[in-house]
Amino acid sequence: MKKIFMAIASGLLAVGIGVAAVGCSGAGDISVYNRESGSGTRDAFLELLGIDEAELNTGVAQLASTSAVITGVAGDKKAIGYASLGSVDSTVKALSVDGVAPTEETVADGTYKIARPFELMYDETKLAQNDLLDAFIAYLKSADAQQVIAEEGYVSVVSDATSYAVPTEAFTVTEIEASGSTSVGPLMTMLADKFETMVKEANGQDVSITVSGGGSGQGIADANSGKTEIGMASKEVKKGTDVTNENVTILQLCADGIAVIVNKANPATDIALDNLKKIYTDNALNWSDIGVEFSEE
Repeated sequence: MKKIFMAIASGLLAVGIGVAAVGCSGAGDISVYNRESGSGTRDAFLELLGIDEAELNTGVAQLASTSAVITGVAGDKKAIGYASLGSVDSTVKALSVDGVAPTEETVADGTYKIARPFELMYDETKLAQNDLLDAFIAYLKSADAQQVIAEEGYVSVVSDATSYAVPTEAFTVTEIEASGSTSVGPLMTMLADKFETMVKEANGQDVSITVSGGGSGQGIADANSGKTEIGMASKEVKKGTDVTNENVTILQLCADGIAVIVNKANPATDIALDNLKKIYTDNALNWSDIGVEFSEE
């Protein structure tokens, strides 16, 4: 069984703190959920909306993981938040933005505007010494991995990939770790599980690819320092500014939409990009100010 450390306990604590913070703000009736500083999803979301950190709504709840945002919105009738499209489940409702629904197709063709890359970072010079890392990276670039990516609702960015065959000889390295983005984490865990099964079937060997969280900032730091073999980020990673280790290579795993999510009791089905920006910058805003009227209880 994969070992995933996504700080669930702290995420649930953050939900409680966040709800209290928003509920006690004494401002508008929209409960606004945001990711914590260092989150790649947060960085990408704010950048795509053109929001500076200084402009942020002071009543925004800062939550520690994708799952914490989804849990918070699912339990708060007047809430709004955002999460990786591939992580959104039936407990919340994803809104269209400017009339365009967040789907694999609209992310791929560019009509859905709130989208970003999932990127991995690894030390290219370590591949010759670490045969498990070398093989796993080769698998991630393969048609087999890209099929899993597409089946899970993410957008494949590799058009000419071929199938991957696991070596029949045993690996000399049996354990590696990927760390960072909690948005990339669930997909990476699934890919790691698939690869581990392929290895077991090919040569009978048990290998372990551990996936841990901490946010995109942590993934970038771990890749730079070599603390883990693979760093994960849910935003565009830039060589020289984010990645300062000259040996670290950046690999785009896939693309993903950032879904705007609301409680299932919310009557809204679409939101204008301008109104979304207002919500995240104006803590006095009510749902009625943007044309959303809740029925009387």
